[in-house]
Amino acid sequence: MANAPYIVGVDIGGTKVACVLAEAGGRILARQWQPTRSVEGWQAVVQQLFEMTEQVLEGVSSSQVRGIGISCGGPLDSQKGIVYSPPNLPGWDAVPIKQLFEERFGLPTRLENDANATALAEHRFGAGRGTRNMVFMTWGTGIGGGLILDGRLYRGTNDLAGEIGHTTVLLDGPLCGCGKRGCLEALASGPSIARRARELASESPESLVWQRVSPEEVTAQHVVEAAEAGDTFARFVLAEAATYMGIGIGNVAQILNPERVVLGTIAVKAGDLVLEPLRRALAVHAWGRVREVLQVVPAELGDRAQDLAAICLWIED
Repeated sequence: MANAPYIVGVDIGGTKVACVLAEAGGRILARQWQPTRSVEGWQAVVQQLFEMTEQVLEGVSSSQVRGIGISCGGPLDSQKGIVYSPPNLPGWDAVPIKQLFEERFGLPTRLENDANATALAEHRFGAGRGTRNMVFMTWGTGIGGGLILDGRLYRGTNDLAGEIGHTTVLLDGPLCGCGKRGCLEALASGPSIARRARELASESPESLVWQRVSPEEVTAQHVVEAAEAGDTFARFVLAEAATYMGIGIGNVAQILNPERVVLGTIAVKAGDLVLEPLRRALAVHAWGRVREVLQVVPAELGDRAQDLAAICLWIED
């Protein structure tokens, strides 16, 4: 089945689950998605995934399928195929998802952290094409990373390589969800941008942000929209978060010396509003010889990333 023409890709998220049938070249032939039935327990979600997989496989024989790739938030064990209690999937305590799929469909199955899988997708199909050493960073609700080193995905000793969001960039900074203080995620993620806007709300009551939403309801998206409209306060909040991202990327660049850093959601939506202050910070926190070979760019795949991430587990170089 190594050269079979089709691959099944499964994406498991806290708000939605999706399943695709695709060709190895990336063309999606069939797709199903549904809101995640997480409140019903992991068994209900797995049954959802089984049903969607059956639907995309309708009319396809198992001999035509190379394998099933599953992309899911961590922590997880990619070798054993076990998911361990991701924050967005409550109750998923040591779920043997690889074994469950192989028993149900009789097809070889691979499991990967979603940031790693998306790194593979951006490397093959998106903004990382043509690189040997690339770092992909999610930049949204959380900050995660996937490392492509010497053309291959690097997972680390126990699947924890690339946890860039939980490197410390500000001593005694804000408390992070992981329990540490001053993590990059606690300073630059979407929720952190919203928190910082709330903290400074009284200093800029005239901001466009507060004409659109109350402090209790503000999100990073509201800040980005106000910044795009020219709001000085919103631009300051974004620039502050982007500066911390620049420090974090500078640390990664000093260690790994990559050709390209590919940034997800917020960089895609806000563009130069965050990329310019980020690059200014990078100029301070990384050596010139490191920077001269480094590009920092937004991700390219957008909504296609989740579909392609899962199938890339079966077309990794």
